[in-house]
Amino acid sequence: MMAFAAIVSFASCSSEDNNTTIENESATKVMTFTATQEGDEQSTRAAISSTESKVINWQEGDQISIFDGKKNNPFTLKNGKGTPNATFTGEALESGSYTAVYPYQSTASLSGTNVTNVTLPATQTATANSFDKKAALMMAKSDNTTLDFKNAVGYVKVTPKFACSKIVLQAANPTEYLAGKCTLLYDTNSNIPSITFTPEQSTSITLSGNITANTVYYIAVPAVTLSAGWSISFTDYTGDVYTRTGSKSITFKRNTIINLGEFSRTDNNLKLTLTQNGKVSADKQVDMGVFNIGGTNYRLIFAKSNLTKDGLAASESDYGDYFAWGATEPWYTSYSGENFQGWKPEHSSGYASGTAPAFSPEYTSEKDFEMSDDPARKILGCDWQIPTKAIWYAFVNNSSSKSWDSDRKGYTFTNNSQTLFLPAAGYVRAKYFNERGSGARYWSGTAYSIYNAYRLSFSSKKLKVGDIDRPYGCSVRPVRLVAVD
Repeated sequence: MMAFAAIVSFASCSSEDNNTTIENESATKVMTFTATQEGDEQSTRAAISSTESKVINWQEGDQISIFDGKKNNPFTLKNGKGTPNATFTGEALESGSYTAVYPYQSTASLSGTNVTNVTLPATQTATANSFDKKAALMMAKSDNTTLDFKNAVGYVKVTPKFACSKIVLQAANPTEYLAGKCTLLYDTNSNIPSITFTPEQSTSITLSGNITANTVYYIAVPAVTLSAGWSISFTDYTGDVYTRTGSKSITFKRNTIINLGEFSRTDNNLKLTLTQNGKVSADKQVDMGVFNIGGTNYRLIFAKSNLTKDGLAASESDYGDYFAWGATEPWYTSYSGENFQGWKPEHSSGYASGTAPAFSPEYTSEKDFEMSDDPARKILGCDWQIPTKAIWYAFVNNSSSKSWDSDRKGYTFTNNSQTLFLPAAGYVRAKYFNERGSGARYWSGTAYSIYNAYRLSFSSKKLKVGDIDRPYGCSVRPVRLVAVD
């Protein structure tokens, strides 16, 4: 592999004419070319550490393309593996004018001063503290066997703090390409190569392989400005995808490293990509960010609306259904406004004393629900649940902002650049609504005593986690937890 300084510097060559064997004056000859780094070896030290700049050197088996006219000749590393300087041997016409490209691509062809049918891979192999050498495009022109390679690509540096199966760099503009079939253009005045893509190429680059935590990786990129912004996403080994989005333009430069920094799942700049979960579609979920629950960091993914007997309310302002603590269905048959249309025979007294489900003695003191008793889990499936007392405490105390919404009548919580609205749905005592439009009670899945359970309570003048009688009919706002430690 090439000297890591090759990330930003690969270079010149000196001929070894005494190693050139002439087979025929008009035929190809076995020739030797020498490749060294671009510019001074120290030129990359300002961009990356001195340790990293020594990691990658020429590797046994490396090949370059040398064009003697229009023929693409593969030349293979002869000497210099493990160093930034190497010699390559192969057969070519002694034309006196050569174009060279690294790495060797059999489909590449010379067209004037440019090389066409080159590929900058849209899928690159993750290499710890380095880059995929197949993506490290370089180009050189010479009138002799001394080649002065110049980098055609730059590099994006990322350091994931968690293990990943892949990392994807994506352009926001569908006409700004990052990889695919391209032409290497050569400026004969500056001796600098550049890349131009043919239409309908890739707007993303995927780094795949065994990506370990706390390790540096590099993505080879063309010199391009992503005018509409960009995103970078990290897929962990559970399949969860975390994405950071940049709305401003970014410019990648040849021979230059851009460090995008470290990426941790506890960083609220990373958003979890939400997918269908149980009965809940992605657009009905909201990632409210990372909260510490019982000493472990979790992302709290809330449903955007209240629970109903069949799933979720249609909108975040709808009140949904009302449940006794531990009940997995409402006691009424239906309601409209503040009027109930009927009650189930076994609950003709409504949400009155003795109507909450009877639990074993383990629920007579502070204890979280078993999932079999959780209406959110039973109705929505997958990992949905009623928030526990600890979840409500963490969410209320640590959201970046929270306030009563006098226009919509409810409470608004903001965190992780996301907003969650809880409507003032009131609660039901016996057969009558209380505080609808002025306050609400939202169950937790944690017992308080043999008679009561914890709940979130709010109105225009208060917001707190306390307790309420288990038989009362209260709202449920489902949540699911994604561990990020």
